[in-house]
Order: sequence, then structure tokens, then C-alpha cells
Amino acid sequence: MSTNTKRQELYDSVSFEANAKVPIRDKLCMGLTAVSTNGPWVIFGYFLMYFYTDVLGMSGVVAGSLMAFARTFDAVTDLIMGWAIDHFNLKWGKYRSWVLFSIPAQFILFVMIFIALPDTTSTLQMIIACIGYGCFGAIGSTLCFIPTNCQITNMAKSQGERASIAAFRGVSKNVNKLFLVACYLPIVAFLGGGSEKRGFLLSAILFEGIYVSFVIWNFVMSRKYELNADGTYRAHLRNIDVSTGQETKVGFFEQAKELLKNRPAMIVVVSTMVLYVVDGVRSGATVYLYNNYFERPELASIGLFFNAGCAILGSVCIQYLIRLFKDSNRAYLATMIIDAAMYLVWFGIILVVGRERSGELMGVGQPLFILYALCGFLQGAHLVFPDIMLPMAVDYGQWKFGHNQAGFIFACYGFCLTIGGSWGSALLGGLLDAIGYSANTVLSEITLRNLLIIGVALPALLTLVQVVIQAFLGMNDKIHEQYVREVAEREVH
Repeated sequence: MSTNTKRQELYDSVSFEANAKVPIRDKLCMGLTAVSTNGPWVIFGYFLMYFYTDVLGMSGVVAGSLMAFARTFDAVTDLIMGWAIDHFNLKWGKYRSWVLFSIPAQFILFVMIFIALPDTTSTLQMIIACIGYGCFGAIGSTLCFIPTNCQITNMAKSQGERASIAAFRGVSKNVNKLFLVACYLPIVAFLGGGSEKRGFLLSAILFEGIYVSFVIWNFVMSRKYELNADGTYRAHLRNIDVSTGQETKVGFFEQAKELLKNRPAMIVVVSTMVLYVVDGVRSGATVYLYNNYFERPELASIGLFFNAGCAILGSVCIQYLIRLFKDSNRAYLATMIIDAAMYLVWFGIILVVGRERSGELMGVGQPLFILYALCGFLQGAHLVFPDIMLPMAVDYGQWKFGHNQAGFIFACYGFCLTIGGSWGSALLGGLLDAIGYSANTVLSEITLRNLLIIGVALPALLTLVQVVIQAFLGMNDKIHEQYVREVAEREVH
């Protein structure tokens, strides 16, 4: 069999029917691509505030404000990126063209973030940090994150297959998170050889090199989903108006108005914004809790390792949770409620037994340690659900407005994710200063108590706020299936 024949068979094997299956290999690729887009933000969430405050010597307010200001540009470019995806058809594919452009940008800008000048308190150092962090989010990450999320909507139409892809992505992200929380600081120490500044820089080069390799695989894999064997566009990606036979071009402001009328999309993106505020505060505060409240810094990596390990199980079980509650949104709401409840129970027990005793009970195998690890199960599932819910909103937009809104919807998702992450970082930095936190000093009992509230109780309460928002979705799996069928019938006729 000739090479061209095999190539044609590969492209012919791709199906865009509502019940079509996605090959395991392609799901794995999407999972590893999620590592590429999520991995840097895990590093930022757990270690960037520490890098700024304890390695570069910035105050909490300055570090948090810098991170929030730098992400402002990211929020703007997310919307531009979404419009560009929906508006342009570049020769490498509707989504994968932008993935290609992201590869050098991601690597260079991520490494730039962890460059430390000899005079780390200088204005120049802050400018470099701000530009690197801001442009990584605004350019490098945006060019990859939004298009790869759009690819999921294109690759699969059924909630079952999307849940399966989301599970691969969730497991991959949480395995990577597990590795990072357990090994990142030891790797920094090993590569630094006594210099944390050098260690953070070399670690950035190592990890981003790995992440970029996964993006390259995505670029190769996704070709068959976006282009025909001869390089022409797949017909459904050209946004052909069935009534006129012409390709539709929707302006930026028209897309924005349509997005505001897409209730499921607006609910999911706002809900996700709250989720990332929660994650930003909770993740960033974890190291401070272990180092100061529990006075068990040696257990920080171990505790995070087991918490992330349980999060992997939560990601694996995402499909079973949906089956248990018989609807994606119902399962999402239940997951959030139980997640918040478990953290509040953990918080209550710590208050009852006292700080000294809770430090003892946070030892490996002890009750509080086990409860913290188990909290990761619901947390892992919680973070995966947006990957399932947002494609539903894309299908609703296709049904309601007659054209693909994937780029702009995922851009709004990225916008709110960015705002949520930046607000979470800024909130944590401001609260640390407000409670009187100071690095490398003995903290008062009041400060330590407030640190516990910030790191555990506040994220749980914000999760309950997210529950209220997500409850207004106004769509379930049965209604979604009906929308998908009706869109398919229109395309046939």
C-alpha cells in the first residue's frame, strides 16, 4: 500500500458524527497538551509568589499587584484571539495554526519570568518580571490554550467522548501537578546547587522544553481533524451559511453580543472565574500553611503529593460521577458542594484540636493528613468539569446563531480564567500583608489563625458562591443532545 493511500485512509477514518469515537492516542495527545497549557500555571500558582517574595525579596502587595497588572494584557488578548480564530482560516488549520505560533513564544517568555538580576529589588527586575509574566499569558499561553480547547469541540460531539477526553486531560494535568508539587522545589535545589535563583531559571528551561514538545505533537496530530488530506479545510470549519452557501464572517462586536445572549456560556465562564480565584488562593497559600501554621515545612511536598494523587483519581472518575448523578451539570454542582464541605470539615477539626496538635496530626498517615489528601479527590474532579461544560455552550451557540462560536466562547473562558487567576493572586498577596505576614520572621497567633482562614475557609466559601452561579446554567445533557441533532440535520439539508 502506498504512502498516499495510507494517508488518505487516515483522513477518511476521521468522523464528525454525533456518536463518533476518538482514538485513544489522540485523547492522550490532548491530555498532554493540557499539561503544556496548565503546567506553567501550576508552577505560578504554587511557587511564583514564593519566588517573588522569598527569592527576589518583593513584598506580598508588590508581588500580588505585579501579577495582577501583568495579567491585564492577557485578558485583552484572549478576546482578540477568540475573534481571530473564528474570523480567519490560516493555511495550517483553523485552530492548529495558532498552536504553531505559540511554540517559540511559550518557551522564551516562560524562561524570561524566572530570570533574576543581581540587584533583585531594582525597578528593572520588576519590569522584566512583569513583561515576562504578562506576555507569557497574553501571547504564549493564549496562542495555545484557546485553540486547543476549541479542538475538543471539533474532535467530539457526544458528551461521553468529551467526558473521556476531559478525563485524559484531567488525569494528565493532575499527574503533572502531582509531580510538580512533590519534585519541583527539590529539582530547583538540585539544579541550583545552593542558588535558588539559578535553580528556578534552569528548572524553567527544563520544564518548558518538555511542555513545548507536547504542543508539537498536538500540531502534528490535529491536522486530520482540521484539514483534508490535500490540505483544504474540513467543510464544517468554514462556517458556510446553509441558506446562502456563502462563508459567514461575524464581526467582533456582533460576536460579543451573541456571546452575551449565550446563557450557558456566560454561566460557565463566570463560574470558572470564581473557580480560579479559589484555586489561586488555595494553591498559593498551601506552602505558607505548611511552613508557618503547621510548622511542618518538610511535609509540604509530601502533603501536596498525596492531595494531587487523589485529584488524579477524581479526574479518572469524572465519567462515573456524571453517570451517578445522571447529568453533567448536576454532577458538577454535587462535586462542588461536597468539595467545599470537606474543606470546611478539615478547617473545623484544625480549630478544635488547636495549632500544635493539628501540626502533629498533619504527619504522614495521621487523620488530618489523610483528610487533606482525600480533599484532593473532589478538587481534582472540580477542576475538570469546565472542560466538559464549555463545549456544551459552544454547541448551544451553534444551534442558536447558526455558526461556530468556539473561538470567541473559549476566549471569554480564557478571559475569565485570567481574571480569576490574577484576582486570586492579588487577593492572596493583599491578604498576606493585611494579616501581618512577613517572610522569615516569627508570626503571631492571630496572624497564623488568619492564615488558616485565608488558605482553607475562604476558598471553601467561595466554592459555594460558584455553586449558586452554576445552578443557573439552564441546560442539561438531554437538551444538549437535542441541540446537537438539530444542528446536524441543518447541515444535511
